Amino acid sequence: MGGGVRPVFLNSGDLGVPATAVIEALGEEGGHVVAHSSGAVAATLAAATSPELVRSLVLFEPACFALARGGEEVERHVREMSPVFEDASKAAVSDGEFATRFLFALGAEPPFPPEPALSALGRRVRAVPTPWSYVYDASFISAVPTLVITGGWNALYDEVAETLVEAGARRVVLAGYEHRPQDHEQASRLLLEHWSGSVS
Repeated sequence: MGGGVRPVFLNSGDLGVPATAVIEALGEEGGHVVAHSSGAVAATLAAATSPELVRSLVLFEPACFALARGGEEVERHVREMSPVFEDASKAAVSDGEFATRFLFALGAEPPFPPEPALSALGRRVRAVPTPWSYVYDASFISAVPTLVITGGWNALYDEVAETLVEAGARRVVLAGYEHRPQDHEQASRLLLEHWSGSVS
């Protein structure tokens, strides 16, 4: 990449990380941002806020539901998840109970993480805004070269990806790893090619 430009990585556990933290990590020279699932919310918010610092974006299965509101799959997801998040405000619902309901609503199957990891997940998720509640759009893509990589297995993530493509992003499908296309043998090559083409 050269010139001191470095990547910043965000994963699915980075739900609720503020865009300011991403911008701070990029430093004065900026850098490339790579994000997976919920981590893509902070990544895209950072790009929308400071496109001059985000040299490029690579988004693996981005959970940027706010950018695709109105889509059939996104609206179904919001309807199914909203009651779960409403439970988050009830003191009688423990962090572990909330995390279990959250995972079931996502379609995950047991076994779930054991305690105390399950409660830690519940505390983290219930403490931040829902991924669809942010107010911004995908116009940043005109200034930030964006590659979206999906696994081609889930209509919800396909719909988000297509919304980003309509705004100017490039999309690649790496099948066989479902929600973790970053584990595909071609993922590293795509990252390097995207970074190389994005360095000015």
